[in-house]
Amino acid sequence: MRQVAYPGLRITIVLFSLISAAMIIAGAALLQVDDPVYLKQLIEDAGPVQLVGQTAIFIAFGLACVFALIDDKRRVAYTQLSYLLMFYALREADYHYKVSEHAKATQFKRFFSHELIPLSSKLFLAAIVLLFLVVMYRYLKTQRPVFMAALRDRLPWALCALAWAGVFFMSQAVDQVPIFHNFTGQVFEEIFESSAEILALLAMILFRVQLRAPSVTPGRLVT
Repeated sequence: MRQVAYPGLRITIVLFSLISAAMIIAGAALLQVDDPVYLKQLIEDAGPVQLVGQTAIFIAFGLACVFALIDDKRRVAYTQLSYLLMFYALREADYHYKVSEHAKATQFKRFFSHELIPLSSKLFLAAIVLLFLVVMYRYLKTQRPVFMAALRDRLPWALCALAWAGVFFMSQAVDQVPIFHNFTGQVFEEIFESSAEILALLAMILFRVQLRAPSVTPGRLVT
């Protein structure tokens, strides 16, 4: 049965346009800042760019917890999603650095090889990462068919989830490419990351809106 897009493709395009415009305006405004110290304050952890994204992803995590309690049909999926979003939110807020006092001086990818980090910290983080991978595998395995069907029907929440994947990939690509390891690259990286977090929240909201569409059987996917 083909699902009817709700609230409609036109509104989805408007939402995407607004987010894209906000990204362009924010990028242009930040690149106009001549003072590198002030620019660094704007895009670092306590700055407004990261704060907007972190607020959005923590709200998404909170909503997933609430929906896990009130939505009996999708409780398992929402519980899995809440854990994934919790990991996502803590990672974006750099809480993984707080696992060890030595971790802030290293990069996350060198965490397990750093000789000053206690073995207990390494084992603790390894257990968290392993659990994350197991939950993500289970979630994607059960939800992938529903997501593909929703994407085929061009449902707004599925398009938003796809846009999140694209923007998140771009943020990670910018972070890994050496030529972007400068203030300009940092500006684009942080804008992409914050925009991805906003898209994740928007996808969750649009999914709940889709549930109210007339004559629709929305399936089990929660994202």
